[in-house]
Amino acid sequence: MELKPSVLSEEEIRELLTTIDEITVKEAKKVNLTSLEETVLVKGEPGGSIVYDLKGRRIIDMTSQAWTLNVGYSHPDVVYAAAFQASVLNHVRYGFPTIPRLKLLLKLKEIYGFERVALNTQGGGWSIEVALKLAMINKPGADTFLVAWRSYHGNSLALTTASHPLPGLIRYKLFGEEKFVRYPYPYCYRCPFKMKYPECAADPCLSFVEKTIKYATKGVNSIGALLIEPVQGPGGVVPAPPEFLKGIIELGGKYGFYIIFDEAQTANGRVGAWSVAHIHNVKPDMMTLTKGLGGGFPVGATLAKEGIKGLSYPEEHTTFGGNPVPYAAALVNLLVIEKLNLVERARIMGDYALKRLLDMKERFDLIGDVRGYGLYLGIDLVKNRTTREPALEEAEEVVKKAFEKGALYALDMPDIIGDEVTMRNVIKVRPPLVIKKEELDEALNILEEALIEVSEEYGYAFTKA
Repeated sequence: MELKPSVLSEEEIRELLTTIDEITVKEAKKVNLTSLEETVLVKGEPGGSIVYDLKGRRIIDMTSQAWTLNVGYSHPDVVYAAAFQASVLNHVRYGFPTIPRLKLLLKLKEIYGFERVALNTQGGGWSIEVALKLAMINKPGADTFLVAWRSYHGNSLALTTASHPLPGLIRYKLFGEEKFVRYPYPYCYRCPFKMKYPECAADPCLSFVEKTIKYATKGVNSIGALLIEPVQGPGGVVPAPPEFLKGIIELGGKYGFYIIFDEAQTANGRVGAWSVAHIHNVKPDMMTLTKGLGGGFPVGATLAKEGIKGLSYPEEHTTFGGNPVPYAAALVNLLVIEKLNLVERARIMGDYALKRLLDMKERFDLIGDVRGYGLYLGIDLVKNRTTREPALEEAEEVVKKAFEKGALYALDMPDIIGDEVTMRNVIKVRPPLVIKKEELDEALNILEEALIEVSEEYGYAFTKA
């Protein structure tokens, strides 16, 4: 494949895409209607975990850019697939099948074991909206959905409402609030029922979900589906106990509504398995995917069991939903994950990272809990290990200092009560699955240095390794 521009020169295009001055950056940010980070990222190490900013500063990415780059930045195979596909066919109307789309449908069926698949080029939010549509189509008259406390499912008008409320940060009136009923998520470290797992066997949480079904809805016939992240992501990297996941699937069967697993962040190998459902050997009625599916390209998928009726053209089509370029990238991305054995690598590297983080927990009073699967881990910072009061300022300082030292981490979403932020204290550890051990060690060393500095600054006890 040889790509050559025909109107602009190669030099013009490269300069256009790789150079910018500070004045232009400031002018563009003034024009932009959305929030932007201060740092301008310019170049990623192909198939790696390193990214460089506009000043040439090297950064170890422990976020995979919103947990998306499982195979690393600009993986050569994924980039080649997209470029080749764009060179032969770069767009079709939604209803036209293309070779990448057809093969991706079958590959997802093979990996995840669901008999029906819908693809999109919008991402996880669209995948969930498709699942909600399917629930309503397959259960006529049902238009109520059960969603968890501190969940996050997307940023459309409907899914902003389905997600955890963020008053003050989201300034418009929520749309369709009467369609969503919230149930408590089994956050075992901060159990809403003051119980201890595994002694509780997740029963108080399951019992409360059943009471929600009975007493907080318009009746079981009104419920289309229960939507759940099997590990809450923005909510703080909180794994639901397997008994809870199995229990809600049983409740769905008992009361006749669908169970939808939102595995946007956890699927495609990140948790050391293809999905959390694989870890616990459970199968919901539907599952939604995005993030690491496209290798950096915008792709989403809705998976459904056999027997679930599909969507008509008007119910699903979008202008760019049939674009073969992201589907080509996603198909090759999945093959790269398989050939490099990245699912198993995520498990091994995750076990190593977890061991190091648990060692830090023993040495830093600031760390209350460490949890997660594979390379999908969270560090819960607390002011007091007994009360478990979230350490918000301290967590923000740790992430800030780590970034200054060359490692990019991120925090969970806030809890806002009135004007007060009461939670945003979990540091997320989610590097590309291809991260080298020495890079992982370097990033964890930087994290420890930041923890030491913050512990000294705020007066928390710690011991050095």
